[in-house]
Amino acid sequence: MRNKVERFLRLNYRRRKKFQLVELEDFLIREYGGQTGYYDHGGYRQLARVLKELEFENIIREIKSSPLNGKIPPLKTRWIKVSEKIESAWKEGEIFRLSDLLDLSYYLNHPQEQTEKEWQRILSIYRFLQEREKREWASLEERSLELFGDEKFLSGKGRNKDNRILSRLGLTPEDLKARKYGQMFVYWNKGVKEIKEILILENHSTFFSFKRAIAEGIAIFDLNPDALIFGQGKRIIKSLSFLEEIADPGEVKLYYFGDIDPEGFLIYHSLKEKYPGFELGLHLLSYSALIKAAGRDFPCEQKGRREDLEFVLSEFREGGYLKETEEITRIWNSGLRIPQELITYEYLLKLKDK
Repeated sequence: MRNKVERFLRLNYRRRKKFQLVELEDFLIREYGGQTGYYDHGGYRQLARVLKELEFENIIREIKSSPLNGKIPPLKTRWIKVSEKIESAWKEGEIFRLSDLLDLSYYLNHPQEQTEKEWQRILSIYRFLQEREKREWASLEERSLELFGDEKFLSGKGRNKDNRILSRLGLTPEDLKARKYGQMFVYWNKGVKEIKEILILENHSTFFSFKRAIAEGIAIFDLNPDALIFGQGKRIIKSLSFLEEIADPGEVKLYYFGDIDPEGFLIYHSLKEKYPGFELGLHLLSYSALIKAAGRDFPCEQKGRREDLEFVLSEFREGGYLKETEEITRIWNSGLRIPQELITYEYLLKLKDK
């Protein structure tokens, strides 16, 4: 029976140190194929002897605050596996040698993490820090590949998910001159050298419809932007940081046009908060046209934040679009939405011909 109890302790210890006596008994009953098999191998009395042996050997101990189980001999209902003291695997001299650039206190307090693989990673980091001032900035993936042989190690997506080494050392990717670059937005330039006006669109099909219209000289409700950006929904919140790749952020006027729904409003509100230095506003005429184009109700399953709605409505009020303000409020309160895909190339073409 002792072998089975020790097996239970090994399996249980992977999850937690403490265990209930009833859990152990249930495990033994299953192992012996039922109550009869358990009794044939000594049952409860044999289990009590095994537990006392393991307690004497300081492998387990009873939790004194737990009650007795009422059986003979009486045993505590809860037990705990005694933690084994783990000796440091790394040499003190080597740890001290690296301490001029690295804080290894975590590993001193957690000797179970002192593996050879972890030590080699630490050495790679230490060698980099020695020449950090001479090194150029790189992407997180490039630095991860250089130091650990796995380009996804530091992003948490690699083959080895145990990538907490930086936090254990009290470091950040910036300490390794590594940056996590986002994905640049998709954009179209109508052919100008200096972009002064940009219209950001939430959805893919609208981007292509507007691109076709502008290329043919059709204005987007009195707006003739130099470039269009496909925001890819919420991705634009991060990717707009690449604006300087195509224009001078201080010299360009940005307009946003998305769906009339909670997510569209959240995206715009987030952009305004994240990029306060950009001249960014809603393209109110496009929204006004979108409301007029909606010939029926479109149900909305999104859950929105009232603060996003109020932020957008304030801009409509400031622009004098009071009827639109009332309609957007009604749409929101009714659990409806209006997708911007209603403004198609054909729709713009018909407006031109009027």
